[in-house]
Amino acid sequence: MKKAVILLGSLLTAASLALGGYIFYARANQPEPDKTGNSNINVMLARPDNWRQIAAGPVISRSELSGIIDGSTATIPITAELLRQFYGLTDAEVQGSPEVQHATTHTAYECLLNPVYREKISPGLILVTPPSAEELALAEQNGVEMELVPVAADGFVFITHKDNPVDSLTVKQIRDIYRAAAGTITNWSQVGGQNKAIRAYQREQNSGSQTAMEQLVMAGRRMRPPIKAEWYSGMGGLVDAVAEYENGPASIGYTYYYYINNLYKNENIKILHIDGVEPNNENFISGAYPFTTAYYAVIRSDEPENSPARRLRDYLISPEGQEIIEMAGYCRAGEG
Repeated sequence: MKKAVILLGSLLTAASLALGGYIFYARANQPEPDKTGNSNINVMLARPDNWRQIAAGPVISRSELSGIIDGSTATIPITAELLRQFYGLTDAEVQGSPEVQHATTHTAYECLLNPVYREKISPGLILVTPPSAEELALAEQNGVEMELVPVAADGFVFITHKDNPVDSLTVKQIRDIYRAAAGTITNWSQVGGQNKAIRAYQREQNSGSQTAMEQLVMAGRRMRPPIKAEWYSGMGGLVDAVAEYENGPASIGYTYYYYINNLYKNENIKILHIDGVEPNNENFISGAYPFTTAYYAVIRSDEPENSPARRLRDYLISPEGQEIIEMAGYCRAGEG
């Protein structure tokens, strides 16, 4: 498996990015948690029934792992499995460990790329989806090159309520639902459903899901403005934020297959087929599903040789490392 090295200096012009503090939001009068969010992720970190010991021993110490690893919410189970395989942690110990508190995709990229953050938080390896245009610009602004290596395959999926009679959409229909142009699809009756106005939810800018939507699905087509909701900020003020998903028969949203199928199962949500193809591991492996993607282990190109980050990255793409990826519930990268 070859590593993909992105030389960022030649990809984008420099951009001035504001990198202030982070505000954590709680929705005003929120009736129930975001069904694609991470509010219930910790309860899903138990080992599978077919769990077995794979690793002969740790490739890095636990203190080294704690100091280097970060990533997206959807890759937390990879870190959880490393904790079990390398250091023999119980499920309860894994659930309470600081290593599984991934900072989310965009924050992980910022901490890896921005020298201001690296003085305080310095992950050497992040497990994430591909970088957004803003993250690529941040890398160029700081003169950083990244090495991206796929470690697990996954599918980008579209979800709706189980009572929505529509079971499949085409790639073109998905794009017409979300694109900002005249003549788009705005009602479920246009795609064989009920006479209900489509509520097309999006994700926050620079989230892994939003980047995949823009790059993988829309392929550069301009998207319609997202649905907004009023949220309270941590400072007490009322702010507008992207309403990421509220499940209902008229709703449509998107996420990653692994996330919705393993980390947050919900009996009221169904996953739509695309072009009649069911999103599942078999179709990700064969390439039949049109929105097959990957999670990457990302390090800086200036990461020292034989550093813990490089050793762990190389281990994850080794045959034994890919067994661990599979034990965590993902498709092996070499098959995706």
